[in-house]
Amino acid sequence: MKNLKKILALVLAFACAFTMFAGAAFTDQADIKVENEVVDTLIELGVINGYTDGSFKPNDTVTRAEMAKMIYVLRTGNSDASAYNNDKTSFTDVNGHWAAGFIKYCQSVGIIAGQSATKFAPDQTVTAQEAAKMLLVTLGYDANKAGLVGINWASKTNALADENGLLDDVNTSFTGPCPRQYAAQLIYNAIDTPTVVWRDDAYTNVTLLGDDNKTVGEKFMNLKKTTAVLEDVSKTSGKETFELTLDKTTVDLNKTTDSDNNGAKALYSFTDVKKDYSDLKYQMVTVLYKNNDKSKVYGVYATKDNTQQTGILKNLKMDGNKAKLDDTKYDLADKNTVYVNGKSWTENKKDSNNIKSFIDTYGNDSDTKYTNAAYMQPTEVKLLATDGSTDYSILNVKTFAVAEVTAVGSDYINVSFKKGDNTIATKSKLESDDWDWYDGVKKNDYVVLTAAGNYGTNHGLVEKATVVTGKVNGTKSDDGVAIDGEWYTMAGKKGNMVTRPNTGANVEMVVVNGYVYYTDTTAGSIDDIALLVEAAPKGGVNSKWEARMIFADGTDKVVEIEKKWDDKDDGAAIAEFHEGIASNPNANETITYSKTPSETKVAPMLVSYEVSKDVYTLTRLGFKNTDDKNATKIDTNGYDEYVTATGKDLETDGSIKGGTFAPSAVSRLYYESTGVVFVKSKADKANNASTGENADYKVVTGKTASGYDRNILSATAVANKSGNGYYAQAAFIDLGTDSTGGSSDNYAVVLKNVKKLTGTANGTVYEITAWNGTEQITVTTDDSKAADMSKGDIFSYSATGDTLADIEYSENKQADYYVTAYDDASGDISLYNLGKDAKWVAAGGTDADKDAYTVVDSKNTVILFVDSDAGKGETGYTMADIDLARTFDSDFWSKGKLPAINDIQISGKDAVDAKDKDNTLTEDAVPNVRVFVDSASDDQITVIVVDVQHDITAW
Repeated sequence: MKNLKKILALVLAFACAFTMFAGAAFTDQADIKVENEVVDTLIELGVINGYTDGSFKPNDTVTRAEMAKMIYVLRTGNSDASAYNNDKTSFTDVNGHWAAGFIKYCQSVGIIAGQSATKFAPDQTVTAQEAAKMLLVTLGYDANKAGLVGINWASKTNALADENGLLDDVNTSFTGPCPRQYAAQLIYNAIDTPTVVWRDDAYTNVTLLGDDNKTVGEKFMNLKKTTAVLEDVSKTSGKETFELTLDKTTVDLNKTTDSDNNGAKALYSFTDVKKDYSDLKYQMVTVLYKNNDKSKVYGVYATKDNTQQTGILKNLKMDGNKAKLDDTKYDLADKNTVYVNGKSWTENKKDSNNIKSFIDTYGNDSDTKYTNAAYMQPTEVKLLATDGSTDYSILNVKTFAVAEVTAVGSDYINVSFKKGDNTIATKSKLESDDWDWYDGVKKNDYVVLTAAGNYGTNHGLVEKATVVTGKVNGTKSDDGVAIDGEWYTMAGKKGNMVTRPNTGANVEMVVVNGYVYYTDTTAGSIDDIALLVEAAPKGGVNSKWEARMIFADGTDKVVEIEKKWDDKDDGAAIAEFHEGIASNPNANETITYSKTPSETKVAPMLVSYEVSKDVYTLTRLGFKNTDDKNATKIDTNGYDEYVTATGKDLETDGSIKGGTFAPSAVSRLYYESTGVVFVKSKADKANNASTGENADYKVVTGKTASGYDRNILSATAVANKSGNGYYAQAAFIDLGTDSTGGSSDNYAVVLKNVKKLTGTANGTVYEITAWNGTEQITVTTDDSKAADMSKGDIFSYSATGDTLADIEYSENKQADYYVTAYDDASGDISLYNLGKDAKWVAAGGTDADKDAYTVVDSKNTVILFVDSDAGKGETGYTMADIDLARTFDSDFWSKGKLPAINDIQISGKDAVDAKDKDNTLTEDAVPNVRVFVDSASDDQITVIVVDVQHDITAW
């Protein structure tokens, strides 16, 4: 046991968490000059206390009585000395004193002497020399033999105290009153100092075998310790404590207390530890505990043998046989290991699990770097050397996932995975049994998820994400973006890179360790989008240009514009055009989507704009930015997609449908209810392909436009993708010459098994517990059809309570469905379920017109929200809260890609992409709604029951 006095540093963290006077909890912490571990160790061991006002008062001086008490506790481990109160003493000034028992005990064992044979002076201050003398006697020195009495006692005390290390870090006068913090330092030094014995006419602190004697802590307080690498930290099931495991093969015998000094009898596993020490995993630590009791742990701390280097994956690579992190090279131990999220890394099957193999696969020099979403640039890495050398033997890796909170319950939150390591959370419902999250978490928060293996709680962690919000005012290549002059880099590489927003886009960006993990362009500005109706020179050669523009607020005016697109100096020249022409010369480039090319050749066109000194600079939406030679993507003002639609079958009826869409992934365009729609109507000669002038223009909301039922000539829009649907944020629809020109039944859903009651005043009746959208009700009926009803069934009723009700129920008119597409503004809905041959079948049947199953009407459809698993109704939801079934939402597929419907194969509750077996559904493949269509009401769904947990089968 060599130089052991730092053993008790661990108590700092322990005391901070579990005593009211610990560490940073002191109101005067800034005044404490000794190490935190000094004060906190003595507090945890009961040797010293803080004050009830939360202070420690480090510079207050210690009395002789207080010093006697502290040494008594050090020697006995007990804070009560009342048993000694009535002992005889030569001191005449201690009887009746609060410290009488402590003083009499210390006198009886020779630790203290009075100022005279009869005077102790308990309330006078003690000097550091006097305190050191008391501690030397505690170590085993006889005051007379050691020369600690008489005329030279002070110089002898100083010499022996220094020799035994008692004066280390005691930065105060040895002859003046001793401040509390330095009295604590003296005692702290003594705890880990070997005791002495008289042998061969001299004092020695080693045994006959040459080993250190027991320390004061061992001898008087039964303190033990083990020093080894911390291998595992796990939360005890059903408790708020933790279990620790040390790696026996790494034990440091010089720093481990063991009766036979070979480490065999040391403890390597511990229970009932009160703090999560998982941040010390894989480091060399010392565990301080009581005797050999694995449940009496005082704390855990990292030894000075540990060296760690932290950084991110972007700055990690190999340089020969050395790891290079942040441009500094580090030697690797012959045997080294990689841990990812608390588990051994075994992904690379070709090579052994070692640091070089991992860095060669994912480091900054790898050919495949940042193509795996789990290991992008900001992934946290930590190199550890644990044996006192500079050879690094462990690489600890922490990955991240970004998600958006979609719902918050009393003991769960639901999230939608966005980017990063999709193995961290296998389900979107994160329950408190498995996850911890921050106070105040709410719907629509962006969050960062880290895996349970990083924490001793065995819980994953949900932290609020750093979100940068603003307008993009600069871009570099395909991965650099500036907001308010601050530059950010998109995480990932090649096809796995986070999509860089375009200049002018209003975005929210989730930033992890300086890299953008996710961008949300739903914040794109509608206010700076307009409809450009015509543009031309104002008159004469080199004259200014002007344009007629319809603005998002409905304003129709002629403004001065720059002559070039995108930028007055570098952009392409604007070509003159006027209302009514079929082929706009400013839109004659081919827009190439992922697979299907298309052309937009209509006169009015959607543009975004910037204004400086009343001059407008315009950018065409749907085309590459002409002032950026490296532009590869079309301008969408920050939205997900630019969409065009044409064809003789094109119509707007709740949504834009029919006709031909580009890109081809769009088959229907929904209106964002709060979006902007530019409407052209009442045009002259609209059936002539070369005309269509003198039209009326107006601006309406998406909600208003969804109420139109018209054929249209064309539509263009910038849209956002949600699930597998596209929602127009700003749209233009051309109506040509056209102008823009409920049930009394009570419905409910069964919550519990129907009760059959016999022998009542009304004979045999059936009691139905149900939810009507507002409250839980009881319906009593003598209709025997009730016996056929089960939990989740929809029915109508005429009365509640004890009054016998008439009910209507038909099993054939209702069924469970998967919502595959939905637009709350129009009410358009797409429903499918699996037929007997495991083929997907659209909703509909013989009892109701099939079209009725495609509309949810805000006035005529009864919408009931339930939690079928809990068997209860839910309030606070609206039509807008009807979600896609998880099976049809790309956010819940492991690769973030929704298969074509006929490629979704379901077995039990598991779903897989038939064309890519590695693309699997991360949630249960279950329907999320039950639908009822009354035969007398065939224009829309009569009742839809929506499960907020997305599993209508959980009844």
